[in-house]
Amino acid sequence: MVKAVDSPKELRLELADSDSVVVMDIATEDHPDVAELGEGIKRVPRGALANFVEAVVHKMHLQRTFAIPVGRWREIFDAVSEGMKANGAWREVDTSASIELNRRDPLEFGPANAHTLRELVRTLLTAARDSEHGLTLCSDGAPLVIEIMPRGEMILFAGHRNLAKQCEELLAHAKVD
Repeated sequence: MVKAVDSPKELRLELADSDSVVVMDIATEDHPDVAELGEGIKRVPRGALANFVEAVVHKMHLQRTFAIPVGRWREIFDAVSEGMKANGAWREVDTSASIELNRRDPLEFGPANAHTLRELVRTLLTAARDSEHGLTLCSDGAPLVIEIMPRGEMILFAGHRNLAKQCEELLAHAKVD
């Protein structure tokens, strides 16, 4: 079950608390507050986060991954417009009438579009600045919620320990471009 904290400016999603849910806090090595972050927070290169997202989609055979903005789609599209303009698949999304920019409707990515999702995350992590530019990923194929924030933060909610272990392994092997 997914728990939502909704405010006018932000929608934050997570798996509802239970004994089986594992929460992983991850920060990039260049996070602005990295020196003050607790020891329990994993640190990874910024470039590894986007590749990790693509690896999760492929290795876990997720057929549908849903991207939901923390703010509104308008903030996301504004933040990534320059960095994603060369991505043909994203241009199709950008011109699609199915996205209402003032809303938070989920945008669906299939396995064939995992590279586009990777590029979206990569661009957010380099071009975006505010929490409204954050992105939440979830799937109907696994009890998993991943929140990615532009400052270099990622919170991963895994529905059970085995899934969390798989995610840890994928994160440890995520390459940096």
